[in-house]
Amino acid sequence: MPAMTTDKSNSDVVKSTGMGVIYITFAKLWFMAMGWALVFVLPRLFEWAAGGDAAEGQAMYGMYGLVITGISFVNNGIVTGTIQSVSRFTAQDESAAATVRRKAFAIMAASGLIIAGGYALMSGVISKYWFVSDDESLATYMQLSAIVIAFYACYAVFIGTLNGQRRFRAQAMFDIGYTTLKIGLTIGFVLAGFKVLGTVLGFIAAATMIAIIAAVATRRTTGTQPFDGKKFLSFAWVIIAYTFILNLVMMIDLYVLSGFVPKIAMASGMSGSAVTELMKIQAGHYKAVQQLAFIPYQAVIAIAFVVFPLVSKVAQEANGEVAGRYISRTLRFTLILIAGLATVFCGVADGAMNLVFPKGYAVAAPALRVLSLGIIAFGLLVIANTVLNAAGRKWHAMISVLVGMAVVLGLDSILLATAKSVDASVLTRTAFGTALAMLITLVISLWFVYKQFKAQIPWMSLIRVAIAAALAIGAAQVMPGSGKLITLVHCIGVLVVYFGILAATREFNSEDVSQLKQVMRRKKAN
Repeated sequence: MPAMTTDKSNSDVVKSTGMGVIYITFAKLWFMAMGWALVFVLPRLFEWAAGGDAAEGQAMYGMYGLVITGISFVNNGIVTGTIQSVSRFTAQDESAAATVRRKAFAIMAASGLIIAGGYALMSGVISKYWFVSDDESLATYMQLSAIVIAFYACYAVFIGTLNGQRRFRAQAMFDIGYTTLKIGLTIGFVLAGFKVLGTVLGFIAAATMIAIIAAVATRRTTGTQPFDGKKFLSFAWVIIAYTFILNLVMMIDLYVLSGFVPKIAMASGMSGSAVTELMKIQAGHYKAVQQLAFIPYQAVIAIAFVVFPLVSKVAQEANGEVAGRYISRTLRFTLILIAGLATVFCGVADGAMNLVFPKGYAVAAPALRVLSLGIIAFGLLVIANTVLNAAGRKWHAMISVLVGMAVVLGLDSILLATAKSVDASVLTRTAFGTALAMLITLVISLWFVYKQFKAQIPWMSLIRVAIAAALAIGAAQVMPGSGKLITLVHCIGVLVVYFGILAATREFNSEDVSQLKQVMRRKKAN
């Protein structure tokens, strides 16, 4: 009888996990579709709200970018760390699920309020003294958005509870509901005439409503076994801190740019509200660059979900040779995939900007070319740090991103401090500093990986990928025609050239195809 009970339990877990794949896959696809719908619609909606004034619409998008990017630094860390931590301790002992939920909620509710308060205070300082903005609404919007932090911190606890209990259907429904609510309310408030404030109000309203609904939905969580809240805190804070700093490496350049633009403008004789408007326009252009440049990274992040458990297993078994071979293959495969996708945006930068954004944003195409190449290094950095975290070398991963953040700030500041005027070149300077910083950070992380596992990207693979990327980018420059439909054809053409060269040199082979299928299956599961 015990054996039959165990078999039934295992069968239930497999069944719930299989259904979870379906639910979570649909939720993530919905999230991506709605997110890109907002990227496409919002710049046009702002231009409409500005009465057809393209410059004012771009300034609104820049203000939106500054507000959303700032709050994302904090939210991404809190959500990731909280969900993973609550899920981990809930799954380990479901008889303590209610206790885990209660203590995690107490900790995160208090932490969320403290962090939100600190962010609101810092926002006012940053807006006034770093952005040198005479537009008080920017500081107000940033401070107002801090409300989201408090509700996100609580909401993440409830979603972590659902995840730990393998209630994937409920988790997926919340993801879908929240995404729809947020996008719908955001667009609705903007259409109602609230402009940039509408995006903040939509964000706050959606976060508030979904957190309350999730609290009610999980209030009957069972399991009253004792749980030490200190275990949750000690586990969660490391993930929160690492994710926060990683996001800074990826997106802090927007803030660096927005701080230097007013200084450059005033040095050239500009003053008053014109300085603030120029800063917001440049921020809008660079935010558009980020939206496109990050696509290749989003496409390969699923590799991290494959790497983590496998490296954890072989590291635990102290089988360094096997781990080294696996890590080397994974780094090489990641390089091939992310370089191919980044090559598209580098080669077809002008067409991509015109395809997604209204007329006027195309001036940022040179910056997109540069930042796209930097994202190759960033994607590899995330995989390398995933390896370090899986092997228990979390402080090595932390050191790499701390250095990366400092280098981004330093390089971007040096390059922008030498700019003589505010034009498209400041966007390119920012992108170049960020891309170079990402490369330096990657080298540090890869060194830690090599010292631990003797794993590295094969030199010949680096050379072949570089040649294939260069030829594909060159081919994009001579492809005939223009227009939105032709841009899509050009994108496909760049990929065909890139992978065709790698296939001809036998760098991309059947083993890589099999690994790609594995990653896609894992991507659907997450």
